Amino acid sequence: MKRSKINPMSDKKRAELRLEKKLTAELYRKQNGLCGDCGCNLGWGSAKHEIIFRSHGGSPTDEANCILLCLVCHNLRHHIIVK
Repeated sequence: MKRSKINPMSDKKRAELRLEKKLTAELYRKQNGLCGDCGCNLGWGSAKHEIIFRSHGGSPTDEANCILLCLVCHNLRHHIIVK
């Protein structure tokens, strides 16, 4: 019996990751390489933040739903307790 190769990732997921990568590059260009919150240079690290999370119906490939943040600001957005 011949065994077929198991794909570690589906074609759909691979295509979504390509779109996210293009979106990240576009956001970097539009924000001039600066953090969307504090304005620091994103040269050493950044994270694409989804304003409306996927679990709440947001899209990771919608430019209006995403912003590039430095790692400090990204962590603050996820760990600040809103009262």
